[in-house]
Amino acid sequence: MFSQENQGSQKSTDTYIPYESSEFPPWARDLRRFEIVFFGTIPFSFLYASAGYSLYTYASHDWDPSYAPPLLGNKTPPILTNSQKVQIIGISLGISTAAAVLDFFIGIIKNDE
Repeated sequence: MFSQENQGSQKSTDTYIPYESSEFPPWARDLRRFEIVFFGTIPFSFLYASAGYSLYTYASHDWDPSYAPPLLGNKTPPILTNSQKVQIIGISLGISTAAAVLDFFIGIIKNDE
């Protein structure tokens, strides 16, 4: 490991000093919160967008059992085209962006009070 002479010259990194709120400008904290909310909601928004798109497809084909989503027990759901996959991803990213923007404005309103 370390010899006796090297151990005395090593700095101690045992103590943790948390960041202070004055170390970062407010816009950087707001941007970080926006990023956390955006990326945190992507899995949920993708799940809801996929389920909603499947139900919409099922309803738009007059409730034909061959278009039923796997959620309703269909073992062979219809295969999605690339454009449909892009639409679902776009919808989920839009939902996540809307959630992050809404959280940003709620934060601004709360800070003004």
